[in-house]
Amino acid sequence: MDTVDITPKPEACRQIARLFRARQVDAEAVAARAAHALDALDSHGAAALAPWGRDLLAAAFAALYEAEGTRAFTMREGMEALGPYADEGEGSHNVPSPS
Repeated sequence: MDTVDITPKPEACRQIARLFRARQVDAEAVAARAAHALDALDSHGAAALAPWGRDLLAAAFAALYEAEGTRAFTMREGMEALGPYADEGEGSHNVPSPS
């Protein structure tokens, strides 16, 4: 019987780490924009929108923030699972919290 080696090669692991890092950075950026939009809506948008419209936008921004924060966390976990192949580089490792 033949044996097939399915052990990931180092370069493949590094490529996966780069893809995870890119997705993490993207998710953190979207989460930050959603938090900023939610803050702006709280301070500037209340008078310009109908109450139901403001609530709808606030819920959408909050959901987007949470979804992207979760995505960034998942990507960080993926990076940790790759161990030594996960090169530290760009990315803050922190998602801003909506205030």
